[in-house]
Amino acid sequence: MITFIARVTVRPENAAAYEALLTEVRGLTLASEPRVAYYDFGKSADEPDVYVVVEVYHDAAAHAAHMAAPWVLDSIPKSRALVEGRFDIQQYVSPGAEPAVRRFKES
Repeated sequence: MITFIARVTVRPENAAAYEALLTEVRGLTLASEPRVAYYDFGKSADEPDVYVVVEVYHDAAAHAAHMAAPWVLDSIPKSRALVEGRFDIQQYVSPGAEPAVRRFKES
């Protein structure tokens, strides 16, 4: 399994749009990508402008397919416009699993 955890800061005026965007991406991902084991997001209880997105893929091919999905490609520039600063993205792999090639590049 390959897990990505992204931590982002979203200004309060962008929170509703960010949550709507991630809700849409989550729904399309879970409905259309059987090799995605988990995909969800949450808002920090301690830092109201901070969100995390947790993505778990069965393998690197599942991650590559996700990153090529039309709704993901469409969501990246929208998400960048709503997030303040950089995305802090960490990748974790199960023992024996190969890491995925990072397909999300910071601008």
